[in-house]
Amino acid sequence: MRNNLLTLLMVAMLLPMLATVASAQDESHIIVAGTGSFAIDENYDGDLDLVRVIASIGTNAPMAAIGVEVIADDSDMAISFWNNTTIDYGESFIVNSTVKAWSDGEFQITLRVWDLESGLLTYEEDLGIHELMASLTPPQLQMTLESEEWIFTGDTCLIHRDSTDLVGEYYDVRGTVSIQGVPWLVGEYETPLDCSRWPAGDYTVIEHYRNGLGMTATESISFDIHVHPPPAFIVNQTGRITESGTPCDLEIVATEDTQLAEMSILWGVADPAQDLTSYDDLEILDCTMWSPGVHKVRVTLTSPQGRETTVGLNVVRLPPAPDASLDVLNASGDSERWPAVSQGDEYEPTPVVMSLSATIALVGSGGFVFALILGLVAGNMVGGESKKEEDMWDSPQQAPDSDGMPSFVDESGVHWRQQPDGSVDWWDVAENQWLPFQQ
Repeated sequence: MRNNLLTLLMVAMLLPMLATVASAQDESHIIVAGTGSFAIDENYDGDLDLVRVIASIGTNAPMAAIGVEVIADDSDMAISFWNNTTIDYGESFIVNSTVKAWSDGEFQITLRVWDLESGLLTYEEDLGIHELMASLTPPQLQMTLESEEWIFTGDTCLIHRDSTDLVGEYYDVRGTVSIQGVPWLVGEYETPLDCSRWPAGDYTVIEHYRNGLGMTATESISFDIHVHPPPAFIVNQTGRITESGTPCDLEIVATEDTQLAEMSILWGVADPAQDLTSYDDLEILDCTMWSPGVHKVRVTLTSPQGRETTVGLNVVRLPPAPDASLDVLNASGDSERWPAVSQGDEYEPTPVVMSLSATIALVGSGGFVFALILGLVAGNMVGGESKKEEDMWDSPQQAPDSDGMPSFVDESGVHWRQQPDGSVDWWDVAENQWLPFQQ
């Protein structure tokens, strides 16, 4: 109310000045009189924060189409405010334009009047400089990231967006916010942005804003989204290389940041007969009643994000003890199919004849005789390579030295031995050496 009364008082003071005409309009039918600009403290806080521009415009022509332009320049930016109208002869158009400060500092105020019919500038006046404090904040953009310091795919990730433009709102010239650096299309003012479903990568999200007065704002935020690591774990075996029926289990032990409660677990076990059995969601697998022989075990952990890790191992179960229970014997299957177990370091050679020395001599003489026979048939063996191979496979194979490790022979005649760390070797008759068994 106070401002309205002040405006009316200013206009009343300017009406007697209608006879004063600027020299720039001597030849124009548009008459400008009683101009002025006044700084006002709008919120009564002791600081001037707006400028009220007053002018009286008439015409000596029957009619005039005019455009009134008020220019406010704070040295960083100049903004024009327009008011277009039509006046008739004998009437006066009272200009009452308010410029609210958008920054702290000096504002140069200029008044221009245009003849809209001809497009010519008919009047221009410098209305002085005013020291003002900002009452309208210029456009501002803000983005904040809600997430953990280290972001994995699927983790909580939200971008909160905020934009303000009091200048654009006051003068009804708000602009639009554009955004770059996002993998999907998002709404202009959509907030928050859910980046938990974004692919892994390095992101720099940039926002731009420009209102109708040419005022701009830019904001950016950068962050990385990492691929969620696969599960990390080991398998601990209890009851290694023991008889069927004695305690035995396989336990998954998570390492690093893996949480077993979040993982899906799948066991795959191939028994000595190569029959496959699967077990789901068991952290500990009981192998107590497994039959004698080599069991090939694979366990796969899958994370909620679909990452998988598989660990494989071989579990060797020895034939049950003679005094084992009936349940153990039944679970162990046909004893004829049990692997033969070596005596390891306790093995002592048994002489063929009465003494070991006599056996050695007999073997030596037998070797001499065998050499003679071999010389007689050498010519026939040269041209029969395929027959030689058949003889090699058909002839009985001597058990290889297990180097003191437990060993056995499977139903296919392949020799196996168990290393102290649980791994298994097999005897390659062609290479005449032990080779590590790999799945």
